Amino acid sequence: MKNKILAILLILSLSTFFTSCSPFTKEDIANVTLTKVKSSDSISDTVYTSNIESQDDISIFPSSPGKVQSINFELGQEVKKDDVLFVLDNTELTYKLNAAKASYDSASASYDKVASGSAKQAQIDAEKALEAAQNELKDAQKAYDIAKDQYSNNTNITSAQTAYDSAKLNYDRTNTLYTAGGASEADLEAAQDKLATSKAALDLAKDNTSMALSTAETRLSNANASYNSASANATITSSITNPDNITAAKASMDSAKASLDLAQYSFDNAVIKAPVDGKISAKNISVGEYTSTQTPSCIITNENTLKTTIKVTETNIQNIKEGLDANIYIPSSGASYSGTVYAISPSADTSTGMFDVKINITNPDENLKVGMVANVTFNANNENESVLVPSQCVFNKDSDSPYVYIINGDRLSKKSVTVSENQNDYLVITDGLTTDDEVVLQGSSNLSDNVKYNIVKTN
Repeated sequence: MKNKILAILLILSLSTFFTSCSPFTKEDIANVTLTKVKSSDSISDTVYTSNIESQDDISIFPSSPGKVQSINFELGQEVKKDDVLFVLDNTELTYKLNAAKASYDSASASYDKVASGSAKQAQIDAEKALEAAQNELKDAQKAYDIAKDQYSNNTNITSAQTAYDSAKLNYDRTNTLYTAGGASEADLEAAQDKLATSKAALDLAKDNTSMALSTAETRLSNANASYNSASANATITSSITNPDNITAAKASMDSAKASLDLAQYSFDNAVIKAPVDGKISAKNISVGEYTSTQTPSCIITNENTLKTTIKVTETNIQNIKEGLDANIYIPSSGASYSGTVYAISPSADTSTGMFDVKINITNPDENLKVGMVANVTFNANNENESVLVPSQCVFNKDSDSPYVYIINGDRLSKKSVTVSENQNDYLVITDGLTTDDEVVLQGSSNLSDNVKYNIVKTN
């Protein structure tokens, strides 16, 4: 028994000796925590909701405001270039055009007389014209004051209103008696006729009073224009001995010609025509109303070329380029259309952090309408796939050579990566990793290239 114990002790001693004398050392092993690479949001997986817009909306404004006389279109109607859309009342424009013609004729005649040397006769004629213009201006002012006073005092309207109120009271009383059996049907009809007659008289009085004032205003305006023209002409002809008289007469004639051209332009533009082919997408006028300088009278839309605008995140904007094909799906109809990116905002919206992307849409059947809700997607083969990893996995991420450690068989492998941006606690990797890779979290011990590893934890 004693010999067996001695033998065991001898073996243990020899084992310790050879172990301590061995030239081999134990290889380092890295204790690691692994995490799986995540796929970033793919543009092919993202659906953008937007609205269909017109590529070419033409707002129609007349060159000057006016009363609408006639309209030749309806909402939704197709129109062609140079079609007459609507016509404005040109009564006042006619007065202005005639006054401008008279002023020009006068200035032209004055210039001819000055240039031909007929100074004395020209001066006499100018003084006569000025006197006539003064008389007309006085008469026009007097007529305007009378019309304005009648309009303000409403003498005719007051009388007609009193008659109408009396007829209305009589009708109400007769109707009450008729209902109670105290008046005949003939009495009621007579009361109705009298009420209708008095109402028509009241309306006519209002219209006549308003028309009289408007006519007086127009006459006064024309008289002022004629007087100003005659006064200018008289001034020129009275200074006929001035060496610069011909130059001044020529300038006056040119000014009158410019005024005439402007009056002619306004007159011609009382007829408003379509500048392009398209469809009426908005109608904001009615016959008898006045056009607005703030709101377009109508809008013409070209539905052959439509567009939509989507909002894209910072992550996905790098995968969207001009010329990228897009799929446009309309939920309401179930129809799909093709589109192409044609414009990308160079900077993000400061309030949302999103980028505007504009897409042209082909609309061959013209069933796609402005305002429809659209779902926009992109094809996967148009993008460069990127992945996400926790920021602590990337070493030297603030330098020009960031890298990670990945699992490569039974060892770790150092891998250079390209970092594009930071998303909360993750980094977007555009080159160097795939979704099949597992990376080591920063902070694990004994990390180096080609070292063996021991998995402590997997996230």
